[in-house]
Amino acid sequence: MAKKENKRTAEDTQELTSTESFFDKNKRFILYGVIGIVVVVAGFFGYQKFILEPHAEESQDAYWNAFYEFENGDTTGVASTGNEYFMGFEQISDEYAGTPGGNIATYALGVSAMEKGEFEAALGYFEEVEFEDVMVGTLVIGLMGDCYVEMGNFEEAAAKFEEAALREPNEYTSPMFYKKAGLVYQELGQNDKAVIAYQKIKDDWSTSMEAQDIDKYIIRAQN
Repeated sequence: MAKKENKRTAEDTQELTSTESFFDKNKRFILYGVIGIVVVVAGFFGYQKFILEPHAEESQDAYWNAFYEFENGDTTGVASTGNEYFMGFEQISDEYAGTPGGNIATYALGVSAMEKGEFEAALGYFEEVEFEDVMVGTLVIGLMGDCYVEMGNFEEAAAKFEEAALREPNEYTSPMFYKKAGLVYQELGQNDKAVIAYQKIKDDWSTSMEAQDIDKYIIRAQN
C-alpha cells in the first residue's frame, strides 16, 4: 500500500490539503447563499413561522451589521465580538441559537475559525449549525471534512465526505465529495476504497466537472 500511496503527485496532495476547490475557496460566498435561502424561506413562510415566532424574525435583523464587517474582510474581530453599536456573531449565535440568524452567525464563526487555522473550534461551530436547506446542510458537512483533513484525522474526513456525497445525491456536491473521499482514502493507503469512490463519479456523474479527468485518478489508485 505504501508504494501506491507514494505514486500520488504533488498536485493530488494539494487538492487534498490546501483547499483549492471552488467550494473551499468560496466559504464566504456560500454564506451569501445561506442568507439568500433564509430570506426566501422567510418570504414563503413569514406569517406562519416568523409572526408566530418573533424571536426567529428578530434574528433576521440581528446579524446584518456583523455580516457587513465579515464581508469586508474584518481585520479587527468586530464581526465576531461586536461593539457598542451592534452585536457580533458570538452573541448572536448564543442569543438566537436555533433561529435562521443564529445559524448564520454560527456558520460565520466556523468559517472565521477555519481561516485562522483553528479547525477544532470550527468543527464545534459547524456541529451546532442546523440548516434545513439540503444543499447548504451538505456543504457544511463537507467543511467539517475539510477541518478533519487539516487536523490529520483522515478517517473522520473520509466519513464526512462520504456522508456529504450520499446526502441528497446531485451532480454538484456528490462528485465533488466523492473525489475528496477518494483522495483521503489514498492518503490512508486504502486504494481499493479510493477506486470505488472515483468509479462512482465515472458511473453516476459522468457529465460532472470531476468526471472529466477521473480516469487518471482511478489508474493511479489501481497501480
